[in-house]
Amino acid sequence: MTDDTPCPPPTPSAPTRADVFDQYMPIVLFLVLNSVGGLVWAIGAMTLWAVKAQISRYRRGLPLGRVMPVVVVYLLIRGTLGIIYDSEEVYFGIGISAKGLAALALLASAAMRRNGVGYALPFLVPIDRATKSHPVYRSATRRISVAVSLIVLASVGFDTWLLGHASINEFVLIRLGVNWGLSILTLLMIGLYLDRRLRPIPGFGGLMPLLERRMTDMGMRPPDKSA
Repeated sequence: MTDDTPCPPPTPSAPTRADVFDQYMPIVLFLVLNSVGGLVWAIGAMTLWAVKAQISRYRRGLPLGRVMPVVVVYLLIRGTLGIIYDSEEVYFGIGISAKGLAALALLASAAMRRNGVGYALPFLVPIDRATKSHPVYRSATRRISVAVSLIVLASVGFDTWLLGHASINEFVLIRLGVNWGLSILTLLMIGLYLDRRLRPIPGFGGLMPLLERRMTDMGMRPPDKSA
């Protein structure tokens, strides 16, 4: 088994205002309804909007594929259990546990020839088969899989601690800010590492040209270098 995919990965659609709206609206609904109507109403609204967002992305042709039904079922089960037990520990605990399991799965994939990052990266940037099959690519993405899984596990530990030491709304807001900042920093470090580490591969001209090409394919205008 190799890192090659049988066909070129689909080009994802460019993010729209609706995507940004769907990303943050569940959080806004949760904070408002939790303050006004209580936890059950907040969980119900957040769950329904999150399911609606997943279905909308699928209908737009985003590369969710078979994963979308799994995500929808997970959201419904999580929301239902949170409402039944009327407990933030149950509702958010399920999400924290799922994140931890995903990190462990990514860590386990690092021991396999098709590690998680090595498989997923060509869906984000147009990496050719020669690069994907090169030992340097496999080594670099395997190290990233390990690093990302450890970062996510650290985030799980922080979320668990925060859940027991903050109010519900404080938990949602603080976790949002910390996870957003951590995600940006992690993506930046991954980009810098890959750009340097993959340079010895013949034909690899750098990560930035690949990102610009992907932006062009998505109908987005790359930054003007002459400005």
